[in-house]
Amino acid sequence: MRISVEDSRTGRIIKLDVKNHHQIERIIDIIVKHMGIISTEQRSYTLVLNNQELPNKITIEDIIHKYGLKEDQKLILWTRVIGGFLKE
Repeated sequence: MRISVEDSRTGRIIKLDVKNHHQIERIIDIIVKHMGIISTEQRSYTLVLNNQELPNKITIEDIIHKYGLKEDQKLILWTRVIGGFLKE
C-alpha cells in the first residue's frame, strides 16, 4: 500500500510503500530516517489520520479496517518535545 506522510513542522511530504503487517512505530522510524531527522533530538513522533492519533503498536491492516485508511491517503507526522521543565 502506498501512503503519503506530511511533516507538520516543515510541510514536506514523502510517499512510502508500506506492508499491511507494518506497525506505526516502524513506519515512523522509516520516516524519521528518510527525512534526515536527528535521532538525538528529544522528540516523540506520532502519525495522525483524519485528526486521530494512531497507536504505535497498530498495523496498517488494522488502520485500514478501524480508521478507513485508503491507498495514497495522507497521514500527518506530529512532533512533540520530550522532557524539559517549567520555569516559574
